[in-house]
Amino acid sequence: MSGPRPTVSWNIVGGCNYRCTYCVQKHMPGIGGPTDEQLEAALATLTALPGSWEFKISGGEPFLLKRLPEVARRLAEAGHKVSLLTNLSAPLRVISTFIEAAGERLRTFSCSLHREEVEEAEFLEKARAVKELLARWPRATFVVNGVVVPGQVPEVATSRERFEQAGIKFYPQLMRVNGKPADYGWWDRWRIDRAFGDMASPSRMNRGYQLKGRLCHAGSQYFIIHPKGDAFSCYPGKRFGDGHLGNVFDGTLKLWDAPRPCHYEVCPCTVPQNRGIIEGFGGGAGEDAVGF
Repeated sequence: MSGPRPTVSWNIVGGCNYRCTYCVQKHMPGIGGPTDEQLEAALATLTALPGSWEFKISGGEPFLLKRLPEVARRLAEAGHKVSLLTNLSAPLRVISTFIEAAGERLRTFSCSLHREEVEEAEFLEKARAVKELLARWPRATFVVNGVVVPGQVPEVATSRERFEQAGIKFYPQLMRVNGKPADYGWWDRWRIDRAFGDMASPSRMNRGYQLKGRLCHAGSQYFIIHPKGDAFSCYPGKRFGDGHLGNVFDGTLKLWDAPRPCHYEVCPCTVPQNRGIIEGFGGGAGEDAVGF
């Protein structure tokens, strides 16, 4: 299979139980999860999307939505695929319920290590347990993300070694500020190249690529959903306000019918890059392509 792999980045809740200083999707006071009525409306719209889409569910922290396993089950029953980005703070029994609900339609289970909020040894132990839960579903991939905060490159490099020794894929995430990589000094840049120089592709590390002018299927084969239900072509489309596609709560979602040249200076998100959304760049669209 080649070409774009239809994908939705669904920020299903705005709230988060962590308060990381470097977060790009900060806790949004007053914007929790959808009401039952809103969630039903969203699921009616999204399960009806033609073909098979991958839903990459995140937040905030998605497990703050009590109905998250049900969401996974209903998307899977409609023939869609389910991926997840979580801080792994939910009880293991709740995580297990979600995994079983998604079942064979589960694809990427991604979790973020935040040393400001949790001890790494505790997180690693829980990650090992989740990896065991995922073993039943061979098409599911498991990855741990770690933000490369300026001044903390050696710590993230050590984390990479520790998790890879445990057989867990580790994805270093460059810190972003307003959609662009943070301002790393020359010493940090040297250490990043030394620690992660082998991780050159977007499937291994997000380096904030400049893809302006490339034909992009965002808006037609990829879109994001804000916790308030508003849909946008991509994160820059939301930031600059020119990618609004309607709202999944009120049934006004309308996708574009063709790809368009990218007119943004930086593509900050590896989800479309790893799913063939940008023509001629990033990972292929095969079912087993790893993406975050």
